[in-house]
Amino acid sequence: MKLSGLWPALLTPLTEDGAIDHPALTSLVEDLVTRGIDGVVPLGSTGEFTEFDARERRAILQTVIAAIDHRVPVLAGVSGLSTVETCEHARVAAEVGADAALVLPPMYWKVSDDRIFDHFVSVADATDLPVVAYDFPGLTAQPLTPALLQRLAVEEPRVIGAKLTVRDVMAVTAALAATRPFRSDFSIVTGFEDLIPAAMWAGADGAISGMANVVPDELVALVNAIEEGKPDSADRHRAVMADFDVYGLSAPAIPGIKAAAAALGRIPCATWRLDAGPKASVLDAAAAWAAVRKPSSQRKDAA
Repeated sequence: MKLSGLWPALLTPLTEDGAIDHPALTSLVEDLVTRGIDGVVPLGSTGEFTEFDARERRAILQTVIAAIDHRVPVLAGVSGLSTVETCEHARVAAEVGADAALVLPPMYWKVSDDRIFDHFVSVADATDLPVVAYDFPGLTAQPLTPALLQRLAVEEPRVIGAKLTVRDVMAVTAALAATRPFRSDFSIVTGFEDLIPAAMWAGADGAISGMANVVPDELVALVNAIEEGKPDSADRHRAVMADFDVYGLSAPAIPGIKAAAAALGRIPCATWRLDAGPKASVLDAAAAWAAVRKPSSQRKDAA
């Protein structure tokens, strides 16, 4: 499996009472596939992976994998609080048919690079799935250093790349410099859409995007334009950046993204697990955000 192009980090639609909305998840996946995405990532940060028990995580993966039906790869988020828990989630992902595993470093404790390296090796040992290392220091406070990424690239062929959800493009270029001379096939993708052009022009392979749940066409067009060297890449990036404020609708960002997706009709309901649902102010802000992004006929229908 090659990690490249545009991969939506899937939302997990919920009903108003907080249950997993499997029909809505199926519909979201089907819509994204028809728009030309290159793979999907269930149970990442955008998918609220921390809020589901093992049974629910299995069910979410089963729904996504059935909906995909082998048309694009499924990179399953398998992260847990400990290495043991993460390995168990990885085994389930392999059992239900995922194509690869997305893995954060151990959470809670701050540990050495050697310990993080062993964590990724243990997850790789747990199944036959390729592993993608997930760097999100803004939430884990445990960055994956260039030296660690280099060691993974050199010593562990089952780790096929890294997702870097980092605010500084220099972290992306440092990761590329640390890995590409040793593994030309070691993928680096960004987790922030504003960095897509700079990261890809530096040699990164694409993006895993939460925004792709709400504006997939703009992001597919941007990544394709950069891959193909089209002269309209800057225009495509400006279109994406016009929507980037979706991340500012709430803190954390997931309720706002869900509210925006619901306002656009992409999911039925904005419920998320950390409370009963987005506050009225978030719903109002998302409705205003979505109103200027709907096609004119859709705005007229809504009126």
